[in-house]
Amino acid sequence: MKKLIKPYRQLFALALVALLGVALCALGAPLITLVALISLWQLSQFAMSKKCGVCFTGVLTPEQVKEFEGIVKEIGGGWATVKELPNLVKTQGERLTQYETQVRELTLSQDKLRKTVLDQKGSFTGVRWVEGIPFVTEDCAKYIGGMAVIRAANAGKIKGALADDMVERAAGFLGMEAKAAIAATDIPLPTNYAAQVVELVYTYGQARKLLTIYPLTATSVKLPRLKTGEPTFGFIAVSGSVPEKVPQTEWITFTPGKAGGIVRIPSEIDADSIVAVGQFVARYIAREMAKLEDNCVFIGDGTGTYNSINGVGAQATADSTKLQLTATNSSADKITLANMRGVRALVTGAVLKTSKYFAHPSFDTLFVSFNTSATVVPYQRMPDGSATFDGFPIIWVSTMPVYSTSATLNAYSIYFGDLSWWYFGERMGMSIETSRDVYFATDEIGIRALERFDIHLMGQSCTAALQLSAS
Repeated sequence: MKKLIKPYRQLFALALVALLGVALCALGAPLITLVALISLWQLSQFAMSKKCGVCFTGVLTPEQVKEFEGIVKEIGGGWATVKELPNLVKTQGERLTQYETQVRELTLSQDKLRKTVLDQKGSFTGVRWVEGIPFVTEDCAKYIGGMAVIRAANAGKIKGALADDMVERAAGFLGMEAKAAIAATDIPLPTNYAAQVVELVYTYGQARKLLTIYPLTATSVKLPRLKTGEPTFGFIAVSGSVPEKVPQTEWITFTPGKAGGIVRIPSEIDADSIVAVGQFVARYIAREMAKLEDNCVFIGDGTGTYNSINGVGAQATADSTKLQLTATNSSADKITLANMRGVRALVTGAVLKTSKYFAHPSFDTLFVSFNTSATVVPYQRMPDGSATFDGFPIIWVSTMPVYSTSATLNAYSIYFGDLSWWYFGERMGMSIETSRDVYFATDEIGIRALERFDIHLMGQSCTAALQLSAS
């Protein structure tokens, strides 16, 4: 290889110099650049050869000259391709712009489709709102109403000329033949329809919206919770050993309890009212479930009535994060502005940024009285019905104690903190089924709704309570 390259090394070098000049001309340099570049290279060769009076050395043999001519012809043949490079780059850029435009249009179309499919509340289960009233989908309402009709027919309570047509329509809603439906022992609500009822619970109540939903995989689940007084980090000396931090934990046992009830509806259901009955039952179940869950969170006292669940107030007493008014201050009108602000000092600083006040809507009367002048206006009401106190949002909870000037001993009137540190442990989903031969004496149909859940605080000192005096 060395023997082959050595005789032609100057030719290779000259070819590279010429190629560099051609490239510069392609980029817009004048033609004189090519001539000057080759000339300067030859002058450098002359200087290196130490010959006097000669500007260009004749170092090319006839064979080398022919080979050089062939190289130049090959370069000339590719020149047209080099000249087309700017146009090629421009064309690819235009295509890329077209692709970006198409992607943008597809994204916009996807957003429009999502907005069309979802209702104005952003529901993914199909729940829609009409003039502020939530409705499950027509299919869900048909299924719930059809369940009631089939059960009525099962008990022999569907009579009259339109009985057969009514049963046939209800069986069609349930996706089964009439005979099979009447002989069936259980007609449960499908999971996707039960999810719509659960979404209505979110609408009517506060618990599911404020707490962290945690699915329970067994009938008893233990989760760790950090205790107070956890070790803190600090600075470490150069080359010093890193101290070990061992936070103390305690186990919290979630034991979901079964809760729910039976909705009674008359057996005299008209064929045209099946959907309306389904909507009524769905909303009724949702309201009652929401009320039960909110009662556990906001007024639960740890007794069997609430499946041993400690609400925010009872837990504040257990964790010493309550502010109780002094003796004789046993009515809500005795709460002062200092009390409202003092309860904030009881929660950990980690939740202050996301904390809220919680009170019954009737406390609006008390909060307005704290606005004493144009410069001291802690209570602000917004046009959309929301309110703030010293900049902290107020969540109105209908299950909390109402505002009253009468004595209400030990009542937890105001809460403060972040309820997302509370876990709403839910076991499986909501179950909705029709009962068989229930309420025979009253000629009514029963639709049973059940759910299993448990509620516990999973963050120390994340909520506090303002409690009225004991005497």
